[in-house]
Amino acid sequence: MNRSNLIFTHGAVFSVGIAAAMIANSFRETGADGTGGGTAALSTRSSSRGADGSSGSAETDREGKTRDSDRGPSGRPRIDPVEQLGGIVKMTDAFSRQRALMDMIEKLGPDQFAAVAEQFRNLDHLGNSRGEFGLILQGWAKLDPLAALEYVGKNGEGRGRGTILETWAGNDPAAAEAWAKANFTGEGPNPYMASIIRGIAGNDLTSATRLAEEMPRSDERGYAAGAITDALFLQGIDAAKNYPATIKDDALRGGFVAMIAERLAQKNPEDAAKWLASMNAGEDQIRAARGVAQALASKDPDEAALWLKSLQPEARGEAARGIIPAMSSGDMNKITQTAKWVATLAGTPGYDNVVEEFVWSCNTRAPEQSAAWIQGVANPDQQRRLYYRMLGEWSQRDAAAVKQWVAANNVPEDVRRRFLR
Repeated sequence: MNRSNLIFTHGAVFSVGIAAAMIANSFRETGADGTGGGTAALSTRSSSRGADGSSGSAETDREGKTRDSDRGPSGRPRIDPVEQLGGIVKMTDAFSRQRALMDMIEKLGPDQFAAVAEQFRNLDHLGNSRGEFGLILQGWAKLDPLAALEYVGKNGEGRGRGTILETWAGNDPAAAEAWAKANFTGEGPNPYMASIIRGIAGNDLTSATRLAEEMPRSDERGYAAGAITDALFLQGIDAAKNYPATIKDDALRGGFVAMIAERLAQKNPEDAAKWLASMNAGEDQIRAARGVAQALASKDPDEAALWLKSLQPEARGEAARGIIPAMSSGDMNKITQTAKWVATLAGTPGYDNVVEEFVWSCNTRAPEQSAAWIQGVANPDQQRRLYYRMLGEWSQRDAAAVKQWVAANNVPEDVRRRFLR
């Protein structure tokens, strides 16, 4: 190759390189889709203001990472985070304050969180200080969950333990689960396990279910089931509907049915009713029946009463309790019609509770009829308690009317003495 050809070749290569650089730069400035979403366009100033709301010069990218020019030799922000926090908590705009706090948290090293957490607890605050403290704990849990747990344990911030465990479980479920089991030595439900389940349910329903099944019946297991239910609905309604059939524990399955049915009834009561009626076991229906019936009855009590017949006998009493308030709402005619319907349910499992529901549905509008229905409660202890409560409330409104009613009706002797003295 002669000299002129060599010069031409080198020039062509140089031109191609310049063109490629210009194209790449245009992508950075405008984004590959031409929307201005490239790297340069995404760069912003740290809210364009310092922690105290004044203009600042530290620049961050969309991920909230400080540029190298704004970091000290250690790679951390030049501004001391404890000092920066003092300005952040004074920001009056909640959105800007939380954005600035998140930006600061993302830049902290593991050994800086303790000082920031301590400073935050000692400062006066505007707005949701508990939620903002939770953000600090979440950031800490991602880098050093054990140190975060030790801190809240020593400083009376036990409520933050759940936040830390949930975040840790989302990042390292095996380690978080192991800690939860190793650090609970008492009896009853493990108070840490609900947080672990909340952390993993969105990513691993199988493990979340396994842990929930291992828990004894308790409020904690209920919280865990709630977290799993939330995760199920993120997968879709069909996933939620099909899930209870996979649960072997009867009590836990019933809890899931109740939670799922409640969520379905909020959006589509008819769909929830059809799903619940499709179950073959009354024990699976019983905990959800009242809520679904109430949702149906708010639209049409008579239609809800017809639906009740499609349930297993064990669940019909609870469904009736959900229907009675709407069915009896209105004048005496409505109360009388409801009384006739309640009478048709005699012999239904849980009928005493159905009668008690009717008593309370009309105790202020028709106290004489309400009191008379108490005789329909078969359990003597439940009947006596209901007499005392219902007649006691009526007596506060009209003591003379209660004395007259008690004197004219057959009631237990201790009830008679109590209200005729």
